Amino acid sequence: MEPRKKALFREGNVNPGGTCLSSFVVVSSGNNILVGKPSKPEVWSERFFVDEAYAPKIVESGKYVLPASHLAWFESPEDAAFRVLREMVNIDIPRSRVRLVDVQSHAGDGAVDDSSHWDICFVYQAELPKGYEKRLKPPEWFSEFGLRPKNRLKQDDFARGHGHVLEAARSKIRATPKPKPKMKTSARRASGGKRRKK
Repeated sequence: MEPRKKALFREGNVNPGGTCLSSFVVVSSGNNILVGKPSKPEVWSERFFVDEAYAPKIVESGKYVLPASHLAWFESPEDAAFRVLREMVNIDIPRSRVRLVDVQSHAGDGAVDDSSHWDICFVYQAELPKGYEKRLKPPEWFSEFGLRPKNRLKQDDFARGHGHVLEAARSKIRATPKPKPKMKTSARRASGGKRRKK
């Protein structure tokens, strides 16, 4: 067994397949999550750092992606997640409703060796506040965009990598609790609730 090597990213010490750091954001509402089918590959390359050779293939596949982006130099995973929400999804979600749920390591060819492409993925969940579903408008870089039932989405429904990320994080993504309806006056009386004097 060969000794482990330190994962040090500098000239002469980078795996030939390259390494990508990415932030994925699972935007949720109840048991639904936000997914989309990309269009305009040039936008994905310029704004979200998808490889120029791979972006057209994602579009041609006709498959879903999760909101995600590679990190820019010296960008934190959390900052990248909020950039994805602002610039890809076009929505601002309070920081209190966004949390890190998983950190994943994927070797691109299924084998861990020096020639593998290595993906390190930071997975966040962003829970939509009440009423935010109406604010979701399809951006021009998606041909299809919307909330879909998480339990009906299969790994094969997604473009390369995205299905693996969702599957690995699935058990850690909680359903967004729905707000309790306000109790009517008659129901309050039946439950023993007191009515305020006028």
